[in-house]
Amino acid sequence: MEIEINGRRFTSETRFAFDLKPVLKNPEELEENFPAYEMFRDVYFSEEDRELILNKRLRYDYTFTNPGKIGDEFIKTFGHYHPEIGDGITYPEIYEIIEGRAIFVLQKHGESFGEIEDVVIVYAEEGDKIIIPPNYGHVMINPTDNMIKTANWVCRDFSSIYDPYKQMRGGVYYYTINGWVKNERYNAPEPKFVKPKAPKEFKGSMYDLIKTDRLDFLVDPTQNMDLFEEVFEEIDHDLVK
Repeated sequence: MEIEINGRRFTSETRFAFDLKPVLKNPEELEENFPAYEMFRDVYFSEEDRELILNKRLRYDYTFTNPGKIGDEFIKTFGHYHPEIGDGITYPEIYEIIEGRAIFVLQKHGESFGEIEDVVIVYAEEGDKIIIPPNYGHVMINPTDNMIKTANWVCRDFSSIYDPYKQMRGGVYYYTINGWVKNERYNAPEPKFVKPKAPKEFKGSMYDLIKTDRLDFLVDPTQNMDLFEEVFEEIDHDLVK
């Protein structure tokens, strides 16, 4: 897939359904291959922006996630962790829902990837910004009948870590037409259900944050740890539609 922005063309990296087999609840139910989601890496709107993004050691991406199900499980991303920046702290990330609704499953592991200390399930709507705190892996799910479009900012100095999700056959919870199903390969607590609550300084266009210092926490979260204390607001899961 290609998109055009201000005369510049960006080509996606396609993640197909067959690519998701290692993380599916029931991989044996996948019969046909099809595009699950498209990732547009390193997007920029102008050459001036491009230079600024590089100088700040950041990267701006789009992800377009198609609707659909594999067996009874909704389409999702593969899932990944980020590496440590130092002192046991991993790089954070920030997402924005451009179009549609999405669910993020965040998990924080303990001494092993199978020992989970915390599970946070985030229900996000169009316009929401979702801050992924340090030390949390995450999966994004499309629970709708339409494509969802998201953008994200992340430090460009590292590569995502996918193997733990592959080893454990996905995240700690699967989302299905019958609701949430725990992945019994994990030892994990009950999830907290939340909605995103980004600080007021993140209001407005997320792309335009590159022209401020508000994305500095992505490169050095150790100087901004208080930012992550109130990025979610717990909700009554029974009221979620």
